[in-house]
Amino acid sequence: MIRRKARIFPIAGAIVLVIAVIASVPAFAQQTGPVQLAANTSAPVVSKPAAEITPSPSALQARIDAQQQEINRLNALVERLEYMMEPVASNRAILPGSSIGFLPYPSPSPAPSAPPVSAGYTAPRELLPDIGQIGSELGFFVGGATNPYKDNKGFASGGYIDLPWKNVPGGKLSYEIMIGLQRSVTTTTSTSGVNALVNAALNNYLVAAGLESLPSVTNYLAGPLPAVAQTVQERSKVLTVAPFELKYQLTKMGRFRPYAVTGVGGYVWIGSDNNTSSFDAVAALNGVSAGLGTTYGPLFNSLLRGSQIGGLAPTSPELAARGVPHGQGNIMFGGQIGGGFDVRVTPRLSFGADFRHNFVEGKNSGFSTFAFKQGLNW
Repeated sequence: MIRRKARIFPIAGAIVLVIAVIASVPAFAQQTGPVQLAANTSAPVVSKPAAEITPSPSALQARIDAQQQEINRLNALVERLEYMMEPVASNRAILPGSSIGFLPYPSPSPAPSAPPVSAGYTAPRELLPDIGQIGSELGFFVGGATNPYKDNKGFASGGYIDLPWKNVPGGKLSYEIMIGLQRSVTTTTSTSGVNALVNAALNNYLVAAGLESLPSVTNYLAGPLPAVAQTVQERSKVLTVAPFELKYQLTKMGRFRPYAVTGVGGYVWIGSDNNTSSFDAVAALNGVSAGLGTTYGPLFNSLLRGSQIGGLAPTSPELAARGVPHGQGNIMFGGQIGGGFDVRVTPRLSFGADFRHNFVEGKNSGFSTFAFKQGLNW
């Protein structure tokens, strides 16, 4: 058995040697050159150091500081936005911290200063968007007036509404609407053409009756009846409507507030003349001939006495009995200018005085008013 194994080993060695010689023949036949073995294409595995997987305490602290700095910057931006959204009148100041010193800090806007007031008086808040009063006023006035057409002085009253428009240096500018009515009663002398015609007719009648020798029958215009020029009582009324007026009022003087006003308007004048107190046909005709006034006087009184239209022709007795208005009137354009003052007793109540001169189209048609007034403010 041992001998058989000893024989096998030499034979196997010889076979291996022959195979190696046969395999080397093609290799020697090729050109000589460097031989390179194929390398493994997989990348070598490199492990990270333990320091990078678990940061050190100093690295963690650096990250925390960076995050805190970002939080501080965001907080500063939020505070700045809150400050910009606050009302202008707010007096609360926001002081920047040391951690946000790099941000630009807006300078606070000065709070609006309160208007100067007198001792013991606080001016009311006026004009939107303030809360409370808006500066409007509703009032009425009463006083005296000079009437147009050289009439006597009379009585005037009316009302107004004052609406704020805008703030101007020293005060405010308002829009005002004013309506007023005035009347006067005066005594004047007028000439009635109707009386002249009646005198002419009456003189004709007296001449036809053979009474032309009477002293009073001298002409056909001034005869038995009172002279053509007669004394009458004149009633005058003026309606003023001023729908567009501008009013400038000082508001920096506490309770006392002077103002100036100007505007345009329309005027309606109505007048009538009444000769009831001065005309008496009975006495006049009795002075011509006894019994003549008793006979014809009541007839002439019913025709000629009473309110006259335009100082000429009296109205009919039937219309006078019914109370139908009669007279003469006119509608005119014009404007006014004036001024006055208000005194604020309370924030919602004021008293004052007002003077205005009215320029009206036509001859002698201008007039003035002076009145005391009371206003309700809201």
